Amino acid sequence: MDAAPTTGQKLGAEAIGTAFLVYAGAGSAAATGVIAKSTGAEFSMAQLAAISFAFMFVIVGAVYALGHISGAHINPAVTVSLAATGKFPWREVPSYVGAQLVGAFVGALAIFVTLGKDETVAAGGGVTAYSDAVSFGRGTLIEAIGTFMLVFVIFGVIDRRAVPGWAPMAIGSIVFAIIIIVGPATGAAINPARYLGPFVWQDVFGGSVEWGQVPAYLIGEFAGGVLGAFAYTALARTRTVADTIAEPARRPAEV
Repeated sequence: MDAAPTTGQKLGAEAIGTAFLVYAGAGSAAATGVIAKSTGAEFSMAQLAAISFAFMFVIVGAVYALGHISGAHINPAVTVSLAATGKFPWREVPSYVGAQLVGAFVGALAIFVTLGKDETVAAGGGVTAYSDAVSFGRGTLIEAIGTFMLVFVIFGVIDRRAVPGWAPMAIGSIVFAIIIIVGPATGAAINPARYLGPFVWQDVFGGSVEWGQVPAYLIGEFAGGVLGAFAYTALARTRTVADTIAEPARRPAEV
């Protein structure tokens, strides 16, 4: 029997997985901005779809590669949601979130190294933000909705009754769908680590960032994630209780 992964291996997997997510996902947004700056092209649905596919495929790859080591949370909102519903120990939350943030900062820095610091800063650094047309409350709600959907699906695919083997594809697919609708409004961070990694480096390198928007993203993502977790847990528990209650009523007919 194989030994369980050590704490160091789990934290390393979380850091690497989050770095991959930020580098390929947020990096695709930054690359799109760099190309637009050099060609003068306007942002279109095709570019949004390309960014969404980048996020989808890197998540599929990361979850397949690392899920058996750390669970491949690669998202602080997911880790907190799992802990809030008793599926993950609270004592491990700080180290998991810390590893995810380290990975996000490394992955984001790699974007600037790859595309060039000045070019990446000018293109927005892969940072998500909402426009002046979106209020603080609306921005918070939008991120909450997106993260709710993400965590709800994650809880569904890790349910022991779910079809086995499809978790990475299901999670990647829901992220793709969320970005398509939420992206034009807030950039669809739906992940505090993905949000903070590029944000911090964009600020460090002198780019423009909106510090006043940070609470909207963090509150929306953590609140939405926890609500999504409890919503699925309630739904699943209701089905289990209903089956248990109905079972005795079926027995006389079966005899």
